[in-house]
Amino acid sequence: MHLIKNQSCFKFMAEECTQDTFVAARQQLVKLKHHPNVKGWLYLTARNLIYKSFRCYYTQRKHETTLECEKICGFSNSVEEEWENQKLEDVDTVIVSILTQLSNIEYTLYQDYFCQQLPVSFLADKYNISVTATTTRIYRLKRKIRTLSHQYCLTHI
Repeated sequence: MHLIKNQSCFKFMAEECTQDTFVAARQQLVKLKHHPNVKGWLYLTARNLIYKSFRCYYTQRKHETTLECEKICGFSNSVEEEWENQKLEDVDTVIVSILTQLSNIEYTLYQDYFCQQLPVSFLADKYNISVTATTTRIYRLKRKIRTLSHQYCLTHI
């Protein structure tokens, strides 16, 4: 409670961290039996867990937005309804629109990995690059397709 400055809104965090501290202590029981300062170990573990929880909490809050109840009630119940309400094009047309924005090399990799489902080791040999470089290219391709999809939805919905 001292670490959360006795703020009642963070009491749940203190309880969770206390429980996690004793779970960690249980996992380290063999080492703690011979530890010269168990009380200090427990305090440092609890403090580190509290600080980690605060970082996660504030990072999460930084990326969250609040909505008024009227706005929430105005949303439709499913994605399918949104697609119907917006009268978006056929899904195949959307996919083609997104994939045409890829470069020739990216599109070839897309065809090989996602459509033909070729293994990464085979693709590494085909493109004459390492397996690590191949997985990196696949990761970047996924990220680019995701970004293009979000941009498409933002401009068409």
